[in-house]
Amino acid sequence: MQRILLIDNDPGMDSNLKKLFEEHQQEKVVIENVENAAEGLKKVANDSYNIIIVNLAVPNTDMLGLIKRLRAYSQTLPILAYSKILEYTLIKRYFTSGVKGYCFYKRDDLDEILRASQTIASGKWYISQEMIELIVEDALFNKKTDRLESLSEREFEIFSHLVKDESPATIAEILSLHTSAIALYKSRIMDKLMISSLVEMKNLMKVSVLS
Repeated sequence: MQRILLIDNDPGMDSNLKKLFEEHQQEKVVIENVENAAEGLKKVANDSYNIIIVNLAVPNTDMLGLIKRLRAYSQTLPILAYSKILEYTLIKRYFTSGVKGYCFYKRDDLDEILRASQTIASGKWYISQEMIELIVEDALFNKKTDRLESLSEREFEIFSHLVKDESPATIAEILSLHTSAIALYKSRIMDKLMISSLVEMKNLMKVSVLS
């Protein structure tokens, strides 16, 4: 029996994935779905899973912190992340934090999540084809100086919340910081990225792929 933990607040995702897995695998599949980081960490602390699948778009979540804490429970447990984000530097941060695979979730393509899950379960890495093309382009041509690389881990986490239009108060609550600290970080981020507005920040991130 294969046990999968799905951290996702999208209604119906668990049942759709379960149906797909059962159609393509001989062994029984049990998918447990939780909607937030706290519930996910509690599950991992008390139960055993073959794979963890995480939707990077789960709101009000310190996503880098969540992945690092999941990885702390096990150095070998495969973690698959998926989202509608297609930004090399952003996804690279999640890989260095502990994910084993990444799916660019375009057009609700559940088949790719199945393929990715099977790949990382076998001990291999998985990266969507679109992301591979960005990695190759960066390695061969290095066409842009990536200002996001200059951000610290905490700055990067706050940046990822800001581009999703989350308020300073919400971000402060998620990260257990004061709102004044968020304002300070925001100013520091803008200085490092050489921008002066949230609009420029979103343009830098190509934020259209987040929605």
